[in-house]
Amino acid sequence: MRHPEIQHPYLRRLLTLLALIVAAPAVQPVAGAASAAASPFPAAVVLYDGRGGTTPDAQGFTFLTIPPLAAAATQSYDPIKSWTSLDSMPVTGESAGYFARVGAVPELDRTAGYTVSLTLQLVAEQHAGSDRNQDGRDDRAGFSLTVLGSDLRGIELGFWQGRVWAQDDGRDDPEALFTQAEGAAFDTSAALATYELRVLGEGYTLLAGGAPLLSGRLRDYTAFEPGPLQPDPYETPNLVFLGDNTSSAAARIHIAAVSLGVGGRALALPLLYGKGGG
Repeated sequence: MRHPEIQHPYLRRLLTLLALIVAAPAVQPVAGAASAAASPFPAAVVLYDGRGGTTPDAQGFTFLTIPPLAAAATQSYDPIKSWTSLDSMPVTGESAGYFARVGAVPELDRTAGYTVSLTLQLVAEQHAGSDRNQDGRDDRAGFSLTVLGSDLRGIELGFWQGRVWAQDDGRDDPEALFTQAEGAAFDTSAALATYELRVLGEGYTLLAGGAPLLSGRLRDYTAFEPGPLQPDPYETPNLVFLGDNTSSAAARIHIAAVSLGVGGRALALPLLYGKGGG
């Protein structure tokens, strides 16, 4: 059964544009650029390095806005700070974000373990009035990170200025699909912070500044039902998305670096199920 507000993540509109990514060739990062989120993985891939002097879509990402033309949402590069600012706050109903190009992402095998690292600052965010299951907690975020492995299992994390939380998959209750699950308090707006999303086996752990912040089980979002002729991001293996994927929230962020690694440190930290509470 299709959920009445299942259009939220990636929406009807962002789904339509996802098809553009599948055929997009990978763009290699700027030669010689060092990642601000330097990773000790044995096999590291730099998807974005702000010190390369460009926005993410000139490196390992495709940038999409909704609407695709004349959007108020913007991206801009700051050569002094060496970061890209993504701003979807001018019009809350718009969406904007970055999809890692297919050719830039290796196989994300949760059995072997993998980690996605990103250095960013959430400058401002708004999500008021998005409590769609009436449990007293809003269910949308102006900035989200979505990572799906090769078997479509993964996690979508929402970032607020004082909290980071996971989107539920409705495994135990279909009505809970894309509602707020486990979360933890954290000041995402004070300064640039490096987050590491480590995936191994059945679970994930999110670190902030090297310290465990949040953990839980991986989700399966394939219950999402797009409209006719619309591609489905939750049926897309090895997916990495960051940005504003909803018409119910908005954010302004600075992105300095994004990288991922397979194996290595993803295996070094035991998963801390349940940390962060509700």
